[in-house]
Amino acid sequence: MKITLFLLGEKGLISLQSLNKNATDTIEKVVIGTDKNVRNDYSIAIQHWCEKMNILYTFDDTKAISSYLITIGWRKMIVIDAHQKLIVLHDSLLPKYRGFNPLVTALINGDKTIGVTALFGTKEYDKGDIIAQESLSISYPISIQEAITKIATCYATLLNIVFMKIKDDTLSAVPQDQEKATYSLWRDHEDYFIDWNASAKKIIRFIDAVGYPYDGAKFRINDQVYKVLKAHETTDVKIENRTPGKVIFKENEKIYVVCKKGIVCLTQVVNDQNELQKFESKFRLRLH
Repeated sequence: MKITLFLLGEKGLISLQSLNKNATDTIEKVVIGTDKNVRNDYSIAIQHWCEKMNILYTFDDTKAISSYLITIGWRKMIVIDAHQKLIVLHDSLLPKYRGFNPLVTALINGDKTIGVTALFGTKEYDKGDIIAQESLSISYPISIQEAITKIATCYATLLNIVFMKIKDDTLSAVPQDQEKATYSLWRDHEDYFIDWNASAKKIIRFIDAVGYPYDGAKFRINDQVYKVLKAHETTDVKIENRTPGKVIFKENEKIYVVCKKGIVCLTQVVNDQNELQKFESKFRLRLH
């Protein structure tokens, strides 16, 4: 029984590397995804691993003749024939966070447990019956890169479980509880800008959640866009005319920004040319 894997990103690479030789022998091909919106989509690393293991591969293809198609991190529509079964590995504990960038949303919300679901693909995204789930506990602060590396182990475990179930002909699934379903919306350029009307704790989680390999948390001063590389929450003070987004203190190269609740200290900021910014010339700064 042959299997085609559709893989994108570090999660795809680690999952592929976790398979033993007996499992890789059942792979018809690996379809490698690419993503120009991240600094490293791991496509070349996946290619090199396929070459090392003598696995046939293609790039950004959406067709396969295998009986089973398995996706990890995949973002393109796959059309299947009647004899084929599509299995999706999705980085949330469904039915929570159906949709896009669920891990980012989970980190922004401060979830203490994250995980991955293996489910059958359906016409309506992330509504299919659940085959298996893996989860792990996390603590904050945690960067998105750290979270991806951690959750990749869940992907690897699930992929091996799915391969074993296919081999043993024991693949089964249970319906999702539709009443518990929540959704995570797609994100675009505007969603990388910090909402200073949130609490300082949530803003720090946001900064950590959209950092590398994503584009990073941003703000504007007038028409100039800046990116936050490092920040932390600091002690709040009583502000009689609290205005989120205004700078309240400056200390050397650090600026302290008022939030709806709490204060965030920005310790490392760069401009759109990736030049470190010190904000020395002006104190009255309003960040948007």
